[in-house]
Amino acid sequence: MENITNTPLHIARYITIAMDLAERVTKGAYREGQKISGRSTLAGLYNVSPETIRRALSLLQEAGVVKVVPGAGVLMNSVEAAREYLAESSQYQVIKEMQERLVSLIQERNKLNSDIEHLTSELLDYAFSLLSSKHRI
Repeated sequence: MENITNTPLHIARYITIAMDLAERVTKGAYREGQKISGRSTLAGLYNVSPETIRRALSLLQEAGVVKVVPGAGVLMNSVEAAREYLAESSQYQVIKEMQERLVSLIQERNKLNSDIEHLTSELLDYAFSLLSSKHRI
């Protein structure tokens, strides 16, 4: 039938955490060069595993927002990189919202198609019964 899945696009928790941390950076919660809480502390703050935090920090490091320095921890690197990361991430949010709306519209269309098929079948059955009784078919 459709080539689109009925499951809305899911944004992984580590991505939403990375977005939240980047937003905190842009709002001044961290200064450039400032140490950000350790993985365990962040894991507790977000109620996720340290692995989830590691993945979020990895995204931010790839984007240049933070530097992960072995033995020293996680240092805030660039507010501008955080802004750029959020701008890029917001595009994913727009795509997610559009995809959710598309899935909803497809579901509505499928229900309408089903209703149309049902009503058409009833109409044909009724017309056939009228013709049958009138012309003894």
